Amino acid sequence: MFVFNTTFVIQASKFQQWEQWLNNTYKPLTKNMIPMCDIGTYEVMTSENKDERTVSVQCKVSTPSDLETIHKQSPMVLGQMSSEFGQDVLYFSTILKSL
Repeated sequence: MFVFNTTFVIQASKFQQWEQWLNNTYKPLTKNMIPMCDIGTYEVMTSENKDERTVSVQCKVSTPSDLETIHKQSPMVLGQMSSEFGQDVLYFSTILKSL
């Protein structure tokens, strides 16, 4: 199994708007690209900064081909998100492989 993980750091004041984007744009587009992917959303539990929230969105796929599709298409979707939210939502992506 492979996981395309994107970690988002969201300003607290923009969290609800970002969460709507996640549920109405990012997840549906990802499921449209890879219907068999399993998408999980997890909040990183920290108490250090109350002004922001950190969320990990993990797209689990079973084939390298599906992983490559997400890896190639994700920058376009995330770029559109950056245009909408600017510096209020930062992100980075990583690829994980189960051992």
